[in-house]
Amino acid sequence: MIAGPLELPDRIDRVRDWMRSEQLDSVVVSGQIAVNHIAGYWRYFGSPAAAIVEPDGPLTVVVVHDEVAGARELLPDAVVRGYGKRGFGLVPDPVPQLVERVVREPSIADVSRIGVGGQDGAFRGALAEALSCVQVDAEPELAAIRIVKDAREILALARAYELAWVAQHSVGEQLREGITEIELFSAAQSAAQVAAGEPIEFFGDLLCGARTAEVCAPVRVAGATALRSGDALIADLVVGLRGYWGDTAETLAVAGNTEVLEVRDRLVTVRETCARELVPGRRASEVYELMSEEIAGAFPEGEFPHHGGHALGLGSYEAPHIIADDHSLLERGMVIALEPGVYFPGRWGARVEQTYLVEDEGGVELMDAASAATDDREHARVEHQL
Repeated sequence: MIAGPLELPDRIDRVRDWMRSEQLDSVVVSGQIAVNHIAGYWRYFGSPAAAIVEPDGPLTVVVVHDEVAGARELLPDAVVRGYGKRGFGLVPDPVPQLVERVVREPSIADVSRIGVGGQDGAFRGALAEALSCVQVDAEPELAAIRIVKDAREILALARAYELAWVAQHSVGEQLREGITEIELFSAAQSAAQVAAGEPIEFFGDLLCGARTAEVCAPVRVAGATALRSGDALIADLVVGLRGYWGDTAETLAVAGNTEVLEVRDRLVTVRETCARELVPGRRASEVYELMSEEIAGAFPEGEFPHHGGHALGLGSYEAPHIIADDHSLLERGMVIALEPGVYFPGRWGARVEQTYLVEDEGGVELMDAASAATDDREHARVEHQL
């Protein structure tokens, strides 16, 4: 029986376990990815922020003055501090103000050992100058923790993934002879953004006809090429929502080209075969080798010139990568997109992609995993009430 996603270790618990092993009094992180990962705080056009983890108690999040009210609404269980004054764009470099507010926190001001992580090099440099305590580079450990998702992250990823499928549905609905690649691409982005109810990040490939044989951007980018009867179409659509990412790919055919659809269906079988190998302890390279063998066996005249997939999270293209040279061991809780493809030079190509949660009995499609996580949460809530 597959354990529920809610049983995956909480990321803050993992950070605190590491803190205890390193005898750290606090961990402070900066940069949008690190703060979002630690605190679940992300804002559209947000200013620099920091998050502080202590051995116990609530998280502390430090944000610019005008984001305080929103941060408190978004993070009701955190301690939210503000820095700076009201106004927008009045201070070109707010990092010194952020650092000054962080070092006044009791959890930072009077400690002997702290861990420092995140992607904001300016913040980390200024913090190093402002503190005299021992500072430990926490980023390698935090990066390792980010690879394995917890239940809350699975739900965030599933929402972005769901929006990517909304975009795919829009392409399928409007697919017809005469429509251009860029029209379909734009309609897909619009559909996903309207469904989200807020701005999203969006990119991908949407190519038709012989252009599909050239795989992806930057070789070919969605443009004014119009679809013709019988054309293959590859839509590889990626959506970012509040810092988390969903990735999908589908192959369609104008006027029902049966050859294209048959190849597409065979690729789905390859993907499902490889998904069963997404188990803890399997190497990413082993999954790639299986995918390559399956594609070569099914399509000896075709090419498979790209990776077989990659992890997703706070980036749309994360490690581990499903390639021959990535020998990383898969872990339960990783989220992996698998995307087998085949390309017939000068003719057309096909690619399909779905995203899976690595589980003990094989990959679980992400929407199914998210449904299980939601069911687990509801069950836990009822049990608590009883």
